[in-house]
Amino acid sequence: MITSRAGRIFVAASTVLLMSGAAVMTGSSASAKSDGTLIVRDLPASVRLVPGEKVKIILPTNKTTGYSWTANGGCCTTSGATIAKVSKGVYAAPDNANGMVGVSGQTTWTVTAQRTGKTTVTVVTSPPGAQNTMNDETVGVLQITVMAK
Repeated sequence: MITSRAGRIFVAASTVLLMSGAAVMTGSSASAKSDGTLIVRDLPASVRLVPGEKVKIILPTNKTTGYSWTANGGCCTTSGATIAKVSKGVYAAPDNANGMVGVSGQTTWTVTAQRTGKTTVTVVTSPPGAQNTMNDETVGVLQITVMAK
């Protein structure tokens, strides 16, 4: 449960949208994109993919607050093999802030299905200067099921 005001605002502002040819999203809005990539803008959410398919998690973030956002997970089969690979988040500032300071941008993480199995990707936010995970707050969780082709 998110208890801080910043966390609640962040979650309230997040929206997940998924797009894909074969990929399936449940529990949130979905739409199709020509390249078949699923886009998630609301967490929590669930997706079903086949190996090689991708889902992008795109959430509003604000670098000016000093907080950082990370997405972790994608592990593992019983043999320790990665089920889904999570990229490092890429931040994009707003296109036109009209000179406003402190305007939110967005961070995008790409998750690529590697092999069959079930896993989760958890997005967390950390306060400025935090050196450990005790101060992290969970923003949301993406549940992933990777099915055979």
